[in-house]
Amino acid sequence: MNNTMDWLLEDENPAIKYRTMTEICGESFEKSHEVYDLIWKQKSIVKMLEKQDEKGLWSDKDWGVHTSMRYLTAFAEHGLLKDTRLDNFVDYTVDFLQSYEKQGDLAGCATPLTLRALVMLGYYDRVDVKELIEKFTEAQLYDGGFMCKMKLNKKPERKSCYKAAVAGLLLYAECRRKNILPDNADKLVEYFLKRDVFYSADKSKAFYDDGKVGWRFIDNFFPVESQRMGLPLIISALAILGVGNNSALTETWKLLKNKEDTKGRLQLEGTLTKQPCSFGKVGQDNKWVTFYAVLAEKHRTE
Repeated sequence: MNNTMDWLLEDENPAIKYRTMTEICGESFEKSHEVYDLIWKQKSIVKMLEKQDEKGLWSDKDWGVHTSMRYLTAFAEHGLLKDTRLDNFVDYTVDFLQSYEKQGDLAGCATPLTLRALVMLGYYDRVDVKELIEKFTEAQLYDGGFMCKMKLNKKPERKSCYKAAVAGLLLYAECRRKNILPDNADKLVEYFLKRDVFYSADKSKAFYDDGKVGWRFIDNFFPVESQRMGLPLIISALAILGVGNNSALTETWKLLKNKEDTKGRLQLEGTLTKQPCSFGKVGQDNKWVTFYAVLAEKHRTE
């Protein structure tokens, strides 16, 4: 573990170094602010900021309805916090989500992932963001998970969508870290415990083969995408929500452990081919997914 921590704390990637210092080592912002300041100077961040238009927005032509999610997620994963350089885009995104809420459709995959990014970036204290999170939680279904409006309209009594449930889980984990955890979080956690994380509720069908290798929920996929969220993030979310030592996660921990090399590092197994910035190459040691694995272990032991 020491070798892994030394690797994460290298100067080469200020974002990972900062997140490791603050989220794993427990350093205060005051002691780590010099590293934080370097994140804004990272090539990936500079390039993204250069793509802003005069209003401080990024074009929906990039990824349509997923543009906000992908840009805000990229900034959030770098450990950045509320900043005037992002404020206009956050305002734009909140307006966009509010329009979805008026249509009664907040419970898909992209919405909770966008809200997760806003929480990570420190905008969780905004009244309108709090209201959107509350509206999202109200869409939770009887089995503890979530489902987008389009599919519910076709079959109102259907069970939750696993992908939407994972997206909600990642949001709830970030809310827990900010002490704004929704009251019905336990119900969502139970959704995953009942299925040993990756199985159907009756354990008759596994999700292991759901998609191509590298793009599945059991793979080291990064960053999040509305249809794909990787193993290290899922297990860290469950650990953050207090069930890291539950027997239902036994096989999940084994899966993660089997992916580690002798140095305790994880390789990136899947990523988006087009995104605001690169988070590494498939098949190579990756600090982002390794960070989440270490974060998961930290919360498991606590």
